Amino acid sequence: MQQLTLERSSSGQVELLEVKGEIDIASASRLISGLNEAVGDCGHPVVVDLSAVEFIDSTGLALLLNAHRRLARREQGFAVVCGGGPVRRVFEITDMVETLRVRHDRETAVNAAVGEG
Repeated sequence: MQQLTLERSSSGQVELLEVKGEIDIASASRLISGLNEAVGDCGHPVVVDLSAVEFIDSTGLALLLNAHRRLARREQGFAVVCGGGPVRRVFEITDMVETLRVRHDRETAVNAAVGEG
């Protein structure tokens, strides 16, 4: 199991949270902290980059959905970067691709989060 690491940055247009490793019940608290920090009181849309995530379970999906809902209440955008593979398949099986604005690359995710795609 690869330990979960998070790196947060801001482009001025969006808050970016880069996630690496595995997202499951054991790493949920770390992801909650990172999402809370990114969503916090920022006035920008949030993009969560899962390109380097190898595994996600229902706990991770729930955390992403909660972050999306918090931002939606404030009329701020949210999107997820996730290419192909098993992590993408989880979003497809749960019918969350459009709800969470899951995109294949960072550029299209940023556009989706700011309302241009």
